[in-house]
Amino acid sequence: MEAVLEKIGMNQKSQKLNWRNYQREIIPVVVIILCSLVFDGWSDGAFISPRNLSNLSRQVCVNLTLAVGMTLVILTSGIDLSVGSVLALSGMAAAISQVHWQWSTMGFTGACLSFVFALTVGGLSGAITGFAVSKLKITPFIVTLGMMVIARGVTLIISSAQAVAPLGETLGKLSSDYLSPESSIGLLISLAILSLILGLRQFLTKKNTISEALKTTIAIVALCTLGIYAFGNYRGIPYMVFISILCAAAAIFTLRYTRFGRFIYAIGGNRDAAELSGVPVAKTLWLTYFVMGCLAGLAGVMDSTRVNGAVPSAGELGELDAIAAVVIGGTSLMGGAGSIGGTVLGVLIMGVLNNGMSLVGVSEHYQKVFKGIVIILAVYLDLRSKKK
Repeated sequence: MEAVLEKIGMNQKSQKLNWRNYQREIIPVVVIILCSLVFDGWSDGAFISPRNLSNLSRQVCVNLTLAVGMTLVILTSGIDLSVGSVLALSGMAAAISQVHWQWSTMGFTGACLSFVFALTVGGLSGAITGFAVSKLKITPFIVTLGMMVIARGVTLIISSAQAVAPLGETLGKLSSDYLSPESSIGLLISLAILSLILGLRQFLTKKNTISEALKTTIAIVALCTLGIYAFGNYRGIPYMVFISILCAAAAIFTLRYTRFGRFIYAIGGNRDAAELSGVPVAKTLWLTYFVMGCLAGLAGVMDSTRVNGAVPSAGELGELDAIAAVVIGGTSLMGGAGSIGGTVLGVLIMGVLNNGMSLVGVSEHYQKVFKGIVIILAVYLDLRSKKK
């Protein structure tokens, strides 16, 4: 089994090294740059201002957290339509514990308890979904569609269809507090230098190809440079950004360097072959949906703290934005091919479009139409690349 899994891992690495995959990574970057320039000119320089870029980073945190989990699910050739509803349920659970159960009076301890409670609610939802998909072998589309309705209904029941606010000050710091600009600059400079050192080390020791080392190093240095401009000239790095980036980094590490990550790719590539090779398919699928539920719970806490309360309608079409970001980032809906790095680019594209169109006064109705067109176009390009 180890030999088979190693071969699968080698195939994944070799796929990343061909020009076609590089092209799919370069195109989203070009789209982000072009859209940013257009919106900046349209808004008379307001879009690329440090304040707006900082706000943009906070706005994409919720979608990035959902999209990271959705990437894992789609890589297994599955889908999760319930993430928006689970987000609302988890956020409402945290708000009720803070307001009605008065955990907000317990300070830091109460904030931690509300945080853990919300993650438990999200994880339980994911565990139920994973059990139905892995053990009962019900189609993920049907299971998650049912969970979407159930979670939204439970949210309306426990909240009496009313908003619950405000949250405690301690829990609210999750979205309102920032690392100081000076500390943010120092941290980003250190990260960029560390990336350069590691990239050079990989090149000299031939542990990685030149193109792979350069790609990773350039991406990190570019993001650090942009972060220094945005966060160093405003209020610093928001705490929400730390959390979402840590989730993405953990997922990247898992997919690249762990057996669980190789199991996910193997199941998405060919479930029957993976099962015959000894991959624990049922356990891997259950754990994948459980992780998705936990991340949806985390996103629910982030969303509720961002608006200082919870509403039953929170997370509506959240699954649409997450799936769109994953597909735009190059992950195949058929499973077995994709990366978290591509998902991050997809999230940034969606964030730039949402923020830019709102900044220049485009109606939300038109924004939904445009996002639908973008999703269809991304799926078409994915199918076209597979045919080639």
